[in-house]
Amino acid sequence: MRVALAGAGGLGGVWAAVIQSESRVALAAIVDPFVGTDLQSAWLAQIPNVSRSISVQTMSEEVDALIVTAHSPAHAEVVRDGLERGLHVLVEKPFTTKLEDAEKLVALAQAKRLTLMVSQNYRFFPGSRLLRELVKEKRFGAVNAVFAEFWCDWPGKPYQHKMSHVMGLEMAVHHFDLARAMFDAEATGGCVREWRPAGSRFAGGDGIEALFDMSGPGGAFPFTYSGSLVGKAPRTPWPGHWRIEFDRETVAVDTIEGRYGVYRAHTGGYEWLGRFDGDDMLFNLPLAHFIDCVLSGQEPWSSGRDNLGTLKMALGVETFGCG
Repeated sequence: MRVALAGAGGLGGVWAAVIQSESRVALAAIVDPFVGTDLQSAWLAQIPNVSRSISVQTMSEEVDALIVTAHSPAHAEVVRDGLERGLHVLVEKPFTTKLEDAEKLVALAQAKRLTLMVSQNYRFFPGSRLLRELVKEKRFGAVNAVFAEFWCDWPGKPYQHKMSHVMGLEMAVHHFDLARAMFDAEATGGCVREWRPAGSRFAGGDGIEALFDMSGPGGAFPFTYSGSLVGKAPRTPWPGHWRIEFDRETVAVDTIEGRYGVYRAHTGGYEWLGRFDGDDMLFNLPLAHFIDCVLSGQEPWSSGRDNLGTLKMALGVETFGCG
C-alpha cells in the first residue's frame, strides 16, 4: 500500500519513521505547505527520494491512503481533499475542531466507501486494554463511578495559542476517548465548564471541569474529569490519573512508589495489575489496525463515525452546555 503523509512538522517526522517501519506500506509522498521553503522541517533531508507537494490537490504521486498529521485546524480541509481524491484516510486527533465538519467527513467517506479512521493511540496502550477486559468480564462487578485528571504546564505551539477549546481538543480528547473505549460507554449528558486563568498563553479553554453521564451495555455511571494545560505542579503522566469504583473493588491508574500503572486499591495499599502505557506512543498499532481495515473492508475501532462521540465530549461546552 502506498501512502502520503500530510503534515511535515515534528509529529509528521515521528509518523514518517513509523510508516517506514511497517512492511506493508511505502511512504510515497510528503504534503506540507512549507516544502521547498526555508521553513520546511529538517527531517525531510533524511528522505530525499520521496515526492513532495504543497497540498493534497497538487500531489502528483499516485497513492492509496493519506495519513494526516497537519495542525489540528487544518484537519477538516486536508481530510476532505484526501477523501475527494479517493484515498483512505488516517487522521491524528483531534478529528476536526468543529463537530459539523466531522459529521460531513463521515458522510463523505461512507458515500465513497472509503476507510476513515482517527488515530486515538491511547486506546492501544496495554493498560487501557486491561481495563477494558476488567469491565467486559465484570471481574470486579459493574462500574459505579469513574474519576480522571490531567495537569501540566504546556507551552503550546503558535496555532494552539489561537485555538478555542484547546484543552478539550488537544489533550482531554485522549482521556475522553479512553473513557468511551475502556468502559464501552457513551456520554449521554453532562455539564462541562472551561476556564482560563489570568496571563494564560492560550485563547480559551485552557482548563476543563466536567461531569458526564455515561451509559453503555454494562450500565450507567458518572464520569468526573478535571484537567488543565496551565497547571504548575509536576505533570501528570500523559494518559492521566484515574480512579474506577467497581461494585467490589477500586482500581487506580496512578504512580505508586515511582511506578505508573494499573493498581487494585484497597485498605492495605496497592496491588500492581499491569503497566498502562508503552515505551513510546505506540503509533505503530493504530497504523497496523488502519491497514488491516483498509485491506479487509471492516470499520476501524476508532473510525470517524465512532470518533464523533469523543469529539462531542471534547467540545463539551458546545454540545453539553454549562458554559
